Amino acid sequence: MDIVTLAQESNLSEIKELLSKCVSIKEFSVSQMALGGIPSVFVNVSLDSKDSWSNGIFQNSRYAQFCIHNDMKLEQISVNYQLKKHRKCKIVTAQDVVNKIVKWAENQ
Repeated sequence: MDIVTLAQESNLSEIKELLSKCVSIKEFSVSQMALGGIPSVFVNVSLDSKDSWSNGIFQNSRYAQFCIHNDMKLEQISVNYQLKKHRKCKIVTAQDVVNKIVKWAENQ
């Protein structure tokens, strides 16, 4: 799988469906954006429910933001200071993306 295939709506929907089954992740969003004509996939997750966020701001929760660029590596681009970091890793399928994020969330 390449980044263009991963960024298709059917794969983004699969990622959303699989993330919704993780009990550790209370809120999440999955989106794609073209940077220089090449799509990138962004996944934002929060381990807290939205009503507990100070001032309703995502970054005031225990959150992490992940990105997948055309090198097909899952990279954590931002994280709450209370949480452990995630090492950049190679992914092949949409299931790999979810497995890595869920494993990170469950180890917090």
